[in-house]
Amino acid sequence: WKGAVEYCMTDRNGTAIEKKIDTSLNYYGTVINAQTLEHAVPNLRNSVEKIIVIENKANYEKMQFRPDTLYIFCHGFFSPLERKFLSRVVELAGTDTEYFHWGDMDYGGIRIFKFLQKNLFPKLKPWKMDVTDYKMALQMGASISLETDKRERFEQMDAGVLTPLKEAILKNGKEIEQELLLL
Repeated sequence: WKGAVEYCMTDRNGTAIEKKIDTSLNYYGTVINAQTLEHAVPNLRNSVEKIIVIENKANYEKMQFRPDTLYIFCHGFFSPLERKFLSRVVELAGTDTEYFHWGDMDYGGIRIFKFLQKNLFPKLKPWKMDVTDYKMALQMGASISLETDKRERFEQMDAGVLTPLKEAILKNGKEIEQELLLL
């Protein structure tokens, strides 16, 4: 993540240690391993106005640090430990905090969006994942052909708020991966 998050560790008895680790100085991002994540208790340093989950690492890295925004690299589906940590972050965020997801405009990207919306961020909205963005990406030549077996699964999928994007993908037979749209 990039943002004003601090965390403390728990000792071997599960008690939170009072010394906090401030990651707001890591303007280029913070990475912790699974074992640290398991024993970390997060806190938000500042008022976070936006939480943006980004599926592509290169695009995540290009995002400029802002103290009012928490950028989270998601790499796909979050593990149970990641979801536990992020659930606590959601509890700490204000009720006015906005949640966005920027993912691939493809079958997997829509599945990830739906998973995040259901399991972590109920107020999640798509970011740069609408039909206008899709058409611009097509015009830039940033597409790959939709595979036949994936088309059948895609047709059956409930895409929720991303239904217009799903329909555009099915109509054009093209998907867009984020790495083809580097900022």
